[in-house]
Amino acid sequence: MEGRLLEYALGDPQSNVAFEEALLREGLVPTLRVWENQRSVVIGRAQLARYETDIEYCRERSIPVVRRLTAGGAVYNGPGNVNWTFFFPKRSEGELFPNIHGPKSVFRVVGEFVVGALERCGVACSFEEPNVIRDTSGKVSGMAAYITKDSVLCHGTLLFDADLEEVLRLTKPVVADPPRKYGRSNFATVANVHVAPGPFVRELARTSEGFRGGDVTSEEKGFLERVVSKYRSDGWNYGDPFDLDQA
Repeated sequence: MEGRLLEYALGDPQSNVAFEEALLREGLVPTLRVWENQRSVVIGRAQLARYETDIEYCRERSIPVVRRLTAGGAVYNGPGNVNWTFFFPKRSEGELFPNIHGPKSVFRVVGEFVVGALERCGVACSFEEPNVIRDTSGKVSGMAAYITKDSVLCHGTLLFDADLEEVLRLTKPVVADPPRKYGRSNFATVANVHVAPGPFVRELARTSEGFRGGDVTSEEKGFLERVVSKYRSDGWNYGDPFDLDQA
């Protein structure tokens, strides 16, 4: 399976997160997107922002809080972190997910891709179910997934040289016991892998038959233009997820 490599970042966190939905909805070929984002907190689809990060701290420092399409916990984006995204149309996923039964099987396969790339960069690490990658010092990567009848998207973070105090400051839940209906962040010790993004991207792109250079399509750009306003709205980012329209 030969795919498309997109080293594609946009000018603000909201656009970067919105493009993930554009890729899911309009992507046609297997794609590896690698991108670095501006400083921000990216929360899961079912989370309530005020429970998962210190909103006043973020506002005082002009740090955006952005809700993503996928479930899971709050993550740090910004200096010292790189984001990676695997997208597969369902017609190609049989090569990689022959027994796909949900997100756990996607995490397992994609986790092996990331672990393998890091090991080829000299970093010993391991995948921990359901969706965490750790080295000997702590959590270096977490992932989330979205599965439709037509496609699979799995994305995650990789801390390579981040300010870990800031990472924890931004992603530590501020309410210990909120209503159970909301998604929660699992607070964990985090660590940097101290691998430059360039070598990591090269090794990650070697996954399977390899991902090579490609361009963003007009359909993906068009969808991004239509959906980005949602990701820039306070209602989407700070509102109750159970009051939002279904994405």
